[in-house]
Amino acid sequence: MVLICDTQDITYLSGVREGVSWLAIWDGGCFAVTRHMLIREVEQEIGDCELLLPTKRSSDPALVELFLVTQLKCRGFESVVVDPNRISAASYFELEKFIHTAGLDLVPMPRLVDPLRQRKDPLELHLITRCVMIAERAFSGLIEAGAAGLVGRSELEIARELEARMLELGADRQGFPDSGIIVASGPNSASAHHSPGERPVGNGEPLLIDWGAEVSGYRSDMTRTLFLGSIPEFAKRAYQTVESALEAAAAVLRTGAKMGDVDRAARRAVTAAGYQEFHYGVGHGIGLAIHEGPWLRAHSEELLEPGMITTVEPGVYLPDIGGIRIESIYALSERATDRIDRLPVAMDQMILD
Repeated sequence: MVLICDTQDITYLSGVREGVSWLAIWDGGCFAVTRHMLIREVEQEIGDCELLLPTKRSSDPALVELFLVTQLKCRGFESVVVDPNRISAASYFELEKFIHTAGLDLVPMPRLVDPLRQRKDPLELHLITRCVMIAERAFSGLIEAGAAGLVGRSELEIARELEARMLELGADRQGFPDSGIIVASGPNSASAHHSPGERPVGNGEPLLIDWGAEVSGYRSDMTRTLFLGSIPEFAKRAYQTVESALEAAAAVLRTGAKMGDVDRAARRAVTAAGYQEFHYGVGHGIGLAIHEGPWLRAHSEELLEPGMITTVEPGVYLPDIGGIRIESIYALSERATDRIDRLPVAMDQMILD
């Protein structure tokens, strides 16, 4: 019997996006633990899965876990499988205590749902593609007026407009609810995960934008680096290097290839040009989470599989000067690798007059 408590794993397995705290699955059945105030919404989405309500109207996680374990014991289960990476340490140890007290065995199994989630079905591909289309249209609208529409505005103001445009185009929300859209201008673009602030965007400097949309729980994630009016000298060679790194990684990205080979291809292109290597894996999967498997990291020996959707996002970062990153999204099938996003990446098309 498998216990699931991660919200996104529950959504993936049951279709319920909110209101289920625990999902129990076994050969031939399942039940979900929900709350009194959300039972009607959950009933409409849960399908044939049995719904259980704790006997006490309490939001105390420990009481809910005690109720859960009591249900497992009453149904005759002898062991419980849990992914320890998808639950807080406090909740895990509390659950472990209740399970052992009930005479059951707790079996930790990391990455329990990951292999399923990282291979997307046609509906998931459709939703992610829709997110990409919304994000691209919003971005195109943002830069339509050229440099004049951006110079002098703050990073935060630009991020807010981009978010508003995505909502107008049908997104449920912007795709990075925890961290927010990245808008990094000038020297701020040298930080891989800059939070936009009040700094006004200036002429002749890089403007790095990392953004995405969310639709029905699924996300998109892209990055483009713009130049307003003109491109500074330092950025020309850096941009060409990043573009070459993207092409090198994409050439390796195919079903059956090692994930680490994709990362190393991009990394070699960057270091061969004399730049320091970027300090993150060159790509990651997207889906219900903005960052999920597959993980394109230098030391990964895992093989890419059909159905995987992953970003590739090499970068060059020069402290106190500026940074360049390009991020595109690719879908893998048995015989092909297709780039989902359609926005240009060529340097001359990133210079706004």
